[in-house]
Amino acid sequence: MAAMPQPDVPVNSSGLHLVVNLPQARLFLYQDGQLAKIYPVAVGKMLTQTPIGSYDITGVYHAPSWHVPKSIQEEMKKQGKPVLTVVPPGPENPLGPVFIRFGAAKLGLGFHGTNVPSSVPGFRSHGCIRLKNDDALDLAGAVSPGAAVTVAYQTVLLNEDRAGELWLTAYRNHYKQDDPSFRSLADVLLNWQKEKGVAVVGKRVDAALRERSGKPVCLTCKTTGKAKVSGELVAVHWLTNGTGEPANVQPQQDKLDAPAGVQAGNHENMRSAVKRKAGKPALAL
Repeated sequence: MAAMPQPDVPVNSSGLHLVVNLPQARLFLYQDGQLAKIYPVAVGKMLTQTPIGSYDITGVYHAPSWHVPKSIQEEMKKQGKPVLTVVPPGPENPLGPVFIRFGAAKLGLGFHGTNVPSSVPGFRSHGCIRLKNDDALDLAGAVSPGAAVTVAYQTVLLNEDRAGELWLTAYRNHYKQDDPSFRSLADVLLNWQKEKGVAVVGKRVDAALRERSGKPVCLTCKTTGKAKVSGELVAVHWLTNGTGEPANVQPQQDKLDAPAGVQAGNHENMRSAVKRKAGKPALAL
């Protein structure tokens, strides 16, 4: 299995912590600060977005009945479908075999299974977070009320592998939100280059942000064609300092002393690449 980039979200050092990165359509399960499992998920559509924020698990319900929200009843009516008010447990229930509530009940949010497994992963729900049924049951067996949940929206991820290489992964901006990461990305990369003494290739940054393929791109490997991730991709704390506070990124001048092997103009290429993207922060390719 290919290494999965991790978002820059501070994780509790003890206990269970669930982290969802919406653009990535992935759920990360951390136990005592260590990554234990990753699940593919389906999250809210553009019109029914899953809200970001910090929550707690507030209940685990097996074989749930689905009490159809009024808004979805209206959708059924407009689509000419039979209007349902309650769907009992069973194979036709969109909640699948289990519903794991997070946040206050009035929010109506939760992790749950599905009667359409092909919809996972993706952006297809009415705001809840949908898993394949086996994964939903596995998750239900691991969590209990009080476990922490963080829902994040990070379209650009920076990770370091075991060999110390720096990787950038860019995802499509499905919700077309302003991306604050662009404000500091260039300086973060220049800081990295200065501190590590390793060249960061600006053209690769430009290509990754333009393509938004969701595939990790090595910014420091000597070649990209055969670059392979060594071990896990661990989040670089560039949006936060690892404790939930915004990272304090020191602005860098355009002309730094280039580390050995850095081609002339690499700093300018990097800044121009990020600035071009920063001009259109809500661009969804």
